[in-house]
Amino acid sequence: MQNVLVSNLPITINSVRIKINLRVLSFFLFLTALSLFAVTILQLNTYTKEFYLVQSYEKKINQLTQENKVLEINFSQANSLLHIDNLAQNQIFVKAGKIDYIRILESTALAK
Repeated sequence: MQNVLVSNLPITINSVRIKINLRVLSFFLFLTALSLFAVTILQLNTYTKEFYLVQSYEKKINQLTQENKVLEINFSQANSLLHIDNLAQNQIFVKAGKIDYIRILESTALAK
């Protein structure tokens, strides 16, 4: 005789079955790829703008550097001793004769 154990209890196993719809998955993958492509284009656009801004700033810096050198040369020529002598002759100056100094005592303090 065979010994067999039989159970009348219903045993149910809840298995979670995940059904992935191929259309939904492909749609989300396409949407992700499209958004990454759009972000790449926007980043390239920003990079290009910044690159041209840097180039224009470098040109402006070079131009201002050259103007600064020219202005330094003009300033040194304008303030040379020859020009200062001519400027002094053109101004109305009176030659000082005798110079008088005022003596201040050491114990004197300033009073208001």
